[in-house]
Amino acid sequence: MQHNFQSYVAEIEKTHCIIEPHIQNTPLLNSKELDTKLGMQVFCKAENLQVTGSFKIRGALSAISRLNDEQLKKGVLAYSSGNHAQGVAKAAQCYGTKATIVMPKDAPSIKIEKTQSLNPKIIFYDRESEVREEIGAKIAEKNGLTIIKPYDAMETIYGQGTAAVEAIKQTSKVFDVALICAGGGGLTAGCSIIFKHQNPNIQIFTTEPHEWNDQEQSYASGSIQVAAANGSGLCDGLLTPEPGKIPFSINFALGIQGLSCEEQYIYEAMQLAKDAFAVELEPSGAIALANLIKHKDKFQKKNVFLTFSGGNVDPEVFNECLAKAKLGL
Repeated sequence: MQHNFQSYVAEIEKTHCIIEPHIQNTPLLNSKELDTKLGMQVFCKAENLQVTGSFKIRGALSAISRLNDEQLKKGVLAYSSGNHAQGVAKAAQCYGTKATIVMPKDAPSIKIEKTQSLNPKIIFYDRESEVREEIGAKIAEKNGLTIIKPYDAMETIYGQGTAAVEAIKQTSKVFDVALICAGGGGLTAGCSIIFKHQNPNIQIFTTEPHEWNDQEQSYASGSIQVAAANGSGLCDGLLTPEPGKIPFSINFALGIQGLSCEEQYIYEAMQLAKDAFAVELEPSGAIALANLIKHKDKFQKKNVFLTFSGGNVDPEVFNECLAKAKLGL
């Protein structure tokens, strides 16, 4: 796949202007206490404070804003465990269209409830025995719906990259390193296009749980690898079995590498984010900080950007994670 990164930068900047009325310009959080503890300057893009509680609204708005009147009239469809579902349902409201959501029946209850509150049509499936893409494709074809992909589409990637556009404007520092939460890789692709444009020497890493490290394996091997998918499922927002083809192509071309960590680091990251910034992250949203804790020796004295990608977590799950956190930095 050939890439024109200059044109991508222009599209992402244009997209930010289009979707800005509908999103939060989320804060770039920094804590002297956290910096001292980790030995670097850490800048956390708080997408947990975004509309619908995650960055996914950016890509959804970007994709839906590009639809024509006929497509908007017929409606849109998304498949998601929760954050993309909420993003598409909310974006559909913003553009006056109807959303159909294909959701796993075992999605976190808070994500189901928040999605339901946006009044889309929800179709539940069993992720053990059914394939969401197949279900979605059949429904979309039958009803003439446009599928809004969670990561494997340039329209979505343009939206996710707007987080980096904001971050660059929010500090005079130039980032040496970026750690980005990764399921399918769309957020990494969008942000990397912008960050590499600003600083070609920046080091960028996808971050994942160790048991679902398909991104890390794929960049190391140079081809798309499928995760063993034998983990606990703690990071429900990152359970994509393999990188998306378009995000992988972009990220590999830009020299992105992968990091992963064990679950104990995720518990510690959730506790650390609460202590430093009084924010509640879902496990998936804390994975970049978790990997920074594990791999902090790699990044001493650097300016590090990372994503807090989501905060949609059931209270009991959050409390269980904090109970398991044993900070030993």
